[in-house]
Amino acid sequence: MPFAALPLANEVLKVLEKQGFTEPTPVQEATIPLFCGNKDVAVDACTGSGKTLAFVLPVVERLRRLEQPLRRNQVGAIIVSPTRELARQIFDVAQPFVATVAWLQALLLVGGTDPAVDVAAFKEVGGHVLVGTPGRLDDIMQRCTTMDLRTVEVLVLDEADRLLDMGTVQCNADRSSGGPGAGRHA
Repeated sequence: MPFAALPLANEVLKVLEKQGFTEPTPVQEATIPLFCGNKDVAVDACTGSGKTLAFVLPVVERLRRLEQPLRRNQVGAIIVSPTRELARQIFDVAQPFVATVAWLQALLLVGGTDPAVDVAAFKEVGGHVLVGTPGRLDDIMQRCTTMDLRTVEVLVLDEADRLLDMGTVQCNADRSSGGPGAGRHA
C-alpha cells in the first residue's frame, strides 16, 4: 500500500516522497488510519519500525484538520520522550511535516538549556506541538502562565514504559495534587 492510500494531506505526501519514503512500514500502515480517525493507539514495535512517523504524521494531520487554527498560546499536541536525544530526534523528524501547515509551530523543550529561553520562545512564536522531556515540559508549563492546554488534541508518550520506569507519572500526579500527603494533617 502506498502512503497515498492513507489519510494524509498532499503536502505531507510530497515531503515523504522528497525524503525517499514510498510505502509505509507495517506499523505505520496499521496505526496511521486509527490515529487520524481519533482513536487511542498503543504501539509496541522494535527500533527502526517507523514508530516516530506513525505518530508524527497523524499529529500533524489532526491539527491541520481543526476547524480553526490554534492561536499562538494554544497547544494542540504534546509529545513526551524519556530522553533529550530522543526528543530532539522526534522534533527533527516532525519539523518538515509541521512546516506543511502554515500556522503550525513546534517547540523542542529539553533540559540543558535556559528555561527562560524556552518560555520566551513560546511567548514569541508559540508551540502548537510541544516535544520534550517530562521535567522540562512540566517546568515550562508551570512558568508559562499564558500557555493554553485546554486545546490539546493529542498526547503521545513515546517509550511509555521508560517514562513509567522513571516515575514521571507519579511525579506529575504528586505535583498536580499538591504532593504526597497533601491535605493530610497529623
